[in-house]
Amino acid sequence: MEELQELLGKAGFRDIVVANKDNSDEIIRSWNFGEGVEKMVFSAYILARKP
Repeated sequence: MEELQELLGKAGFRDIVVANKDNSDEIIRSWNFGEGVEKMVFSAYILARKP
């Protein structure tokens, strides 16, 4: 998550909050990309502001 926050910061965003969705594994499995994908990526809420 730190890398994502760093990228967003470089793009001019501030007060960045990345919160993992409670049902992230279920969301990722529904993509049908293969077994175990939910262990490599996650679904999240991203809150930030751009002054």
